[in-house]
Amino acid sequence: MKKIFLIIVTLSLLVWAKAPSATSSKKLDSIGMNYALGQGVRQNYSKSFQYFKRASQMNYAPAQYHLGVAYENGFGVKQNIKTAMSYYTKSAKQFYPDAEYTLAKLYNEGIKVKQNKQLAKYWYDKASKHGDMYAKTALADMYAKKNPALATKYYKQAAKKGDADAQYKIATMAQQGKVVARDDKQAVSWYISAAKNGNVDAQNSLGQMYQNGYGVQRDLKKAFQLYKQASSYGNAKAMNNLGNMYANGYGVAKDKVKAYEYYKKSAKLGDIEGAYHVALSYASGQGIKQNYKEAAMWFRRAADHNVQKAQYALGVAYEKGYGVKKNIYKALEWYKKASDPERHHIN
Repeated sequence: MKKIFLIIVTLSLLVWAKAPSATSSKKLDSIGMNYALGQGVRQNYSKSFQYFKRASQMNYAPAQYHLGVAYENGFGVKQNIKTAMSYYTKSAKQFYPDAEYTLAKLYNEGIKVKQNKQLAKYWYDKASKHGDMYAKTALADMYAKKNPALATKYYKQAAKKGDADAQYKIATMAQQGKVVARDDKQAVSWYISAAKNGNVDAQNSLGQMYQNGYGVQRDLKKAFQLYKQASSYGNAKAMNNLGNMYANGYGVAKDKVKAYEYYKKSAKLGDIEGAYHVALSYASGQGIKQNYKEAAMWFRRAADHNVQKAQYALGVAYEKGYGVKKNIYKALEWYKKASDPERHHIN
């Protein structure tokens, strides 16, 4: 009986002796995160670095990853991408998905380290197999052109796990019918999921589905609301679409001034359709005072991006001298570009 008691006590001591190592490393890392994020304590990157380092010395994968982040970005330590990669690799070799994904992303981008697509695929694949849905989407992006079927498989896997970008891409595929069979109802379903998960492009695309009645009953007011929502998050295409809604009185009272304002916002963010509509507004004097010089300038922006109507309008401007000096040769040059169907972005 005494012998059994001694064995139990000895085993208990051994378990107690082993437990603190794993527990303390996790706790040290947790304290490090608190200092890094300023949760419950004043934010202090130097202190967070010290805690991550201590936990990392115990071979704790999350702490090794956090040390990599610190070295990559200079949080509490001098920036050193080589050391960051070393810690990311240590963590990744212990199958920590965040580290695997980060290594893949760095190798894929080739900005901070030498680009290596093979290593990028390798680590994305590892992260994907260890449950990182964003890695599945990134892997799908890499296969999209060379192996669309495999890319679709990865997109679907990530989409089912809730990745908004993957949901948006699956929706786009279903709408376009290029890689998978066209299915507007399926596209709407995935756009709704992506939009709910915060994908702003999906909000805009869903608005277009409601505006045109693709896969869902036509609802201009719903379309307007979705465009407005996406526009509030800075989506340039949604701003252009809002301009169209105001210009035509779709789902809202017709307002040419507001239409111009949204077109201008869209154009300033680089949307070429928005630039074309700004040009039209200046040329026609709708929503803004007529100004042929401004119109020509905005037509040129759109024309340089192969917008056929803008190229033709610029041809007219040079032929008639609207906002530019008359030049028949330049007019003919733009008319020729407008007649080339292979160059056009939108009609």
